[in-house]
Amino acid sequence: MKRDAGNGGSFGFKKVFVALIFIFEVILIFTFFDYLIHGLSQEYSVPAQYFINKIIYGTIIGFITYLFVRKKPVLKKSFILSAIVSILLQTGYYLQGYSLSFVLLFLAIHFVILFTVSYLGMRIAKM
Repeated sequence: MKRDAGNGGSFGFKKVFVALIFIFEVILIFTFFDYLIHGLSQEYSVPAQYFINKIIYGTIIGFITYLFVRKKPVLKKSFILSAIVSILLQTGYYLQGYSLSFVLLFLAIHFVILFTVSYLGMRIAKM
């Protein structure tokens, strides 16, 4: 049986790269909406590094997750990706010292934003 990885095969380099860029774009849009929510109240404000870390780690976590769920239906794929990224990011923020109530509130907010963005993105991009 021949592998067709060199020219895009079942999940060759080109498709992996496209998936990475797609996840990066989803995380950027998610981070933009998160930025707007954090700006609604002084109580929700966070340092700028928070958003930079969200983009970096969200993309890494999201991409790795996507590699495992890429063959699932869009709804399941979006749900799993959003849950894993949201939970792992919020766990990190809790370990950095953010209060549990803040972490839990933004866990829900992050999940809803990321699920919406990833679901619509996957439907539009046919990912």
